[in-house]
Amino acid sequence: MSKFLAIGMSLPQVIACVTANAADSLNLKTKGRLQPGLDADLTLFTLKRQPTVLVDAEHDSLQAEELLTPLAAIRAGKGYMTEQGSAEHAFDF
Repeated sequence: MSKFLAIGMSLPQVIACVTANAADSLNLKTKGRLQPGLDADLTLFTLKRQPTVLVDAEHDSLQAEELLTPLAAIRAGKGYMTEQGSAEHAFDF
């Protein structure tokens, strides 16, 4: 997701790419949106202004000025904290 930001996509565009657009392309009708009757699985992120070099699988690098870091996920009503989320005491599940 940080790579999408680094190539110039807006945060709303990035979120659409990894939620509704991804679910639609995989024909997952109950995923990708927060609305009544659908699964409410979600990931909570923080957006930090943190210059970072991002490297892909082919070892190409890209300079990013912002980093999206996952803090926690909620799936089927149960919360799961990431190491970063725990370190920052972001949530209390």
